[in-house]
Amino acid sequence: MKYIKGFDTLRAFAVLFVMIEHKGVWFDDTVPNGRFIKEVIIPDGGFGVFLFFVLSGFLITGILLKERDEHEVGTKSMVANFFMRRALRIFPIYFLLLFFLYAINYTGIRDIFFYHLTYTTNILCYRTNQWNSFSHVWTLCVEEQFYLFWPWLIIFVSKKYLKYVFLFSILTGIVSTWYCMDIRGHMGPLLVFNCFDSFGIGGLLAYSQMNEKYRVRFQQWLKWAGGFALAIYLYWKIGAFMRVTTHGFIFSKTITSILAAWLISLVVNARPSFFRRHFLENRLLTFVGRISYGIYLYHYVYNALVYCQLNDFLSKITTGFPALNLLVNDSHFFYWLHIVLVIALSACSYYIIERPFLKLKKFFGNNDEVVVKPLG
Repeated sequence: MKYIKGFDTLRAFAVLFVMIEHKGVWFDDTVPNGRFIKEVIIPDGGFGVFLFFVLSGFLITGILLKERDEHEVGTKSMVANFFMRRALRIFPIYFLLLFFLYAINYTGIRDIFFYHLTYTTNILCYRTNQWNSFSHVWTLCVEEQFYLFWPWLIIFVSKKYLKYVFLFSILTGIVSTWYCMDIRGHMGPLLVFNCFDSFGIGGLLAYSQMNEKYRVRFQQWLKWAGGFALAIYLYWKIGAFMRVTTHGFIFSKTITSILAAWLISLVVNARPSFFRRHFLENRLLTFVGRISYGIYLYHYVYNALVYCQLNDFLSKITTGFPALNLLVNDSHFFYWLHIVLVIALSACSYYIIERPFLKLKKFFGNNDEVVVKPLG
């Protein structure tokens, strides 16, 4: 299968939305229409997270279906190879960072180290109903827990019933989120079953994409559903901007996931054009998307460990140079400096640590590819 660079572009925007959620925007409300841009135009971090989940559900399902078609159904080696490829992708820099933070006694991490070590941080946050200094990895925990369930379903359930697996997953995510949000409020979606609607929507997209019987029909439905999801998403965003009460927000994760699936479908079916060549396949965006895992993992810790210290250090050493001191104390300069430094750190991590491990994936079955056939 030809590698789809547009997926990396989606990852780039997803991780940038998360960074903006955690760090804020580079302008304030005094900028003309600044608050409108910040609260309506720029998607929130939740959109980035659920875009990651839907894309993960799409790719993982596609990979497993492809392997199922190429091998004897139900072989244990298929599942073992899948887990090894995922481990080589996710574990190296996660555990390297985790043990580094333990060694320097990063804020409160030793007290809850077991949860981070076992990928159960999301359960801790849900149980305590509060965030912690490393809680942004809840999304990685959800993904890891998702991997424990999904391969068995995709590989061992009869193909005739797979579509019902996806539909049941979506329903499970909606119902369990409603139940848990009633108990834990905004912490409700942190449990893996509550995110099954996002993964299920991604899985259903992959299934339909690889099944001629459903492909055109599902794409036609997704065009309508994606437009509807966009309208509802903007309704919520504009309502928040205008400080008025909106309704149906309990379905925000599902609506956002449908919108994400629509975007993924647009990327898959994008025809050669100026937009595809210069935007979806833009070199800078695809590069950022390629290193997005490192950006996501490092950016939150970087803000806590480096941001203020670097600001103070540069301010002190430029005291004798008024023009330079004025520059380094400018909030806009520092905002973009830290964005660049996080990207640089993640790039070094990718080429020095991650890529050598990724090269080992070839020893564990097929490369992580999914067959996608554009419409038309």
